[in-house]
Amino acid sequence: MSIFRTRHRAVALAILGLSSGWYGCSDGQLAPPTGPALHRQGGPPDVAAAIVAQERHNEAILQIPGVVGTAVGLLPTGEATVRVFVARPGVVGVPRAVDHIPVSTKVTGEFYAITDPTARVRPAPLGFSVGHPDITAGSIGARVVDGSGNVLILSNNHVLANSNSGSIGDPIWQPGAFDGGTASDQIATLFAFERIKFTSRARNTMDAAIALSSAADVGNSTPAAGGYGVPAATVYGDGDGDGMFDDRSDLLNLDVQKYGRTSGLTTGRITDINATVTVCYEAVIFCTKAARYIDQLIVGVPGFSDGGDSGSLIVSDDGNNQPVGLLFAGSSTATIANRIDRVLDRFDVTIDDGGGSPPTPVTDVAVTDVSAPSAVTGGTSPDVTVTVRNLGNQDVTDSFDAILLDDTDGVTIGVQPVPGLAAGATTTVTFNWNTAGSSLGDHTLSASHDLTDADPGNNQRTTIVAVTDPNAPVGVHVGDLDGFPSNDGSTWSVVVEVTIHDASHNPINDATVVGAWNPAGLASDACTTGDLGGNGTCIFLYPGLRKRTRSVTFTVTSVTLAGDTYVGDQNHDNDGSSDGTVITVNKP
Repeated sequence: MSIFRTRHRAVALAILGLSSGWYGCSDGQLAPPTGPALHRQGGPPDVAAAIVAQERHNEAILQIPGVVGTAVGLLPTGEATVRVFVARPGVVGVPRAVDHIPVSTKVTGEFYAITDPTARVRPAPLGFSVGHPDITAGSIGARVVDGSGNVLILSNNHVLANSNSGSIGDPIWQPGAFDGGTASDQIATLFAFERIKFTSRARNTMDAAIALSSAADVGNSTPAAGGYGVPAATVYGDGDGDGMFDDRSDLLNLDVQKYGRTSGLTTGRITDINATVTVCYEAVIFCTKAARYIDQLIVGVPGFSDGGDSGSLIVSDDGNNQPVGLLFAGSSTATIANRIDRVLDRFDVTIDDGGGSPPTPVTDVAVTDVSAPSAVTGGTSPDVTVTVRNLGNQDVTDSFDAILLDDTDGVTIGVQPVPGLAAGATTTVTFNWNTAGSSLGDHTLSASHDLTDADPGNNQRTTIVAVTDPNAPVGVHVGDLDGFPSNDGSTWSVVVEVTIHDASHNPINDATVVGAWNPAGLASDACTTGDLGGNGTCIFLYPGLRKRTRSVTFTVTSVTLAGDTYVGDQNHDNDGSSDGTVITVNKP
């Protein structure tokens, strides 16, 4: 883990254990929510069942104040358990079991995103200081190679791409700025990164990025003195050779090691799998920038990592050094890692263990992205941005064309020249799409280029855009607002369910609802419709109300949905329990 600081301003990083979705929980069993059945995972039956139970009840457990994450681990008896990580001792309300799977709590404290040997070295060993100019410093995780023979540095997004704020082609310094790195210490350029979705309900799987470098500048081994050597090219537990873990449950109780910028060589053990955690990246008193992660690995050993170790590669401690995880966050007692198989698959790279042959010259230009609004009103002229990247190891010096088609209507939207592209470089081309004559409904837009290269399979990418009737009714509104009180013994609580309708009064999912409680308190104030399996519904919780509080009032303050507008004066409630905007719930 690491404490991440932007350059010129240090900020504390914390975990938020809050989430807007909720369903009832107590010291006993949690009632299963409605919604589709979850796919059972691999592994022994009790581990598979524990994963199902954990994912089914995640939102309820994460709503409990003081809970900072969940995972699946093993009890000392070998029995699978749903592990609940708490920020402090004495957190109340954690159930003893869910779906007949025992629940165990572990005090980890808050988790932190991690960023800080610091010397300039060429070739730089794995684990040494590195970073984008606008961050402090992190760690070189591994030297990786792609199918075109490019040599790249693997680390975290928040180390190499400044938490989404970097741009492809930005310089990467070794050592990082905090360790005295300057522009003269550039070791690589940012090549690609997985964008982090900074919401409490996102389903991020990795904080990862790669930067284009060379074998002359970055090594493939940890330091000869004090390191563990060269990481293997094959990930741990990949018996069938597909690059992925065969069975995640095999990782439980696996002894592991890592070498990082701050704490050097440390050893630990994978104690939990399938972890769901919310990591805070920026905070000023309270967290201001957080991201939810799923399917993470936990090394539940104090001292395994520290600030500045972000990006370190975690490998098996069994003499084989097989990659297991990419370290990115943690606390004083636990470290969080992305699954390395997911990371390598995302960037289509392999760990370079030195066994490969010199790369063959490859010319390969790809269309990597088509960005357009998900819906546009007929008659408007939205911009469509096409991203083109040279994935090969040869510069393209001749001009070629980027083409954008509306496949649905059989129309060429535009053709624009690209005046060459250096190896590893990326460019964007913007097309203006006039939809005045477009048919209504979904349109498939396809972007391509006309350069003859080594991989025609990546020369085209599509996106779907809905063209809507400019005369159709628009807007979303509250179609139902209900409140449900419950007696919790010495206190009482309230659940408010909100249903969002579209302009035709059909329930609609993915709308974000924000509300306000009176009196104010530690209550959920945002939810997303459909998150818990309901059709157009989401719920708010106000727990722990004192008996002397006779009633509470909940007011819907905003509803947002991509491509649509909130029309509050259309709010209604068919059963008459509210006006669709404000509801008062009395003590039971």
